[in-house]
Parts: sequence; structure tokens; C-alpha cells
Amino acid sequence: MRPGRHCPTIPAVEKRRAITLALATAEAIAALWAYVSQPGPSSRKPAVVPIQDGQTIDFSQGHPVVSDRAADKARMDAALKQIDEATRDVTFSAAPPAVGPTPTPTPGK
Repeated sequence: MRPGRHCPTIPAVEKRRAITLALATAEAIAALWAYVSQPGPSSRKPAVVPIQDGQTIDFSQGHPVVSDRAADKARMDAALKQIDEATRDVTFSAAPPAVGPTPTPTPGK
């Protein structure tokens, strides 16, 4: 055996490299733990919020908040007026006729 502080089977590692390696290992373990401890998508149930005429639903805080404020009502009325103006001249033609006769299924097959 070699006298001194170094083990003969492990090469001498500089102190700075050992500290860097230890910090990188700790960061990797912390990131893995944070990833594993997250709840899965199956454990979260979606919020059920009934849609009510004239009320707004705000999801900006992470959960639904139903409100009926005058400012929201004014914005909704202005948006509906813009939609009506934009779609005033839009028309849809009737569906085109089917080409050829429609095949009828044969009984017993």
C-alpha cells in the first residue's frame, strides 16, 4: 500500500472538481425529486362550471371565477356587435346534391 492520503484504487481528484461534481449530483437529484413529486394529470379533475348567459368566467387565477360585472357586460355587448357587423353579409349555400344514387345495403351480409 502506498502511504499518504490517496487511495490506490481511486485517482486523486482535485478538491474543486470534487465540489463541482457533488453540486451537480445534488442538483440532478433535486430536479428528479421535483419532477417525480408532481401530481400526474389523472389526479387533477377539471373544474365543472355551468355556462350562464350574460356572465363571464375568468380562469386567470388558475380556477374558474364566475362574475357578472357591468364592465364585462359592456365588453361582451361590444364584441357581439362587432361579430354581428362582420357576419352580416355572410351566407351559406345549401349542401350540393349527392353525385349518383346512394347504395343500399343488401340484407343478410
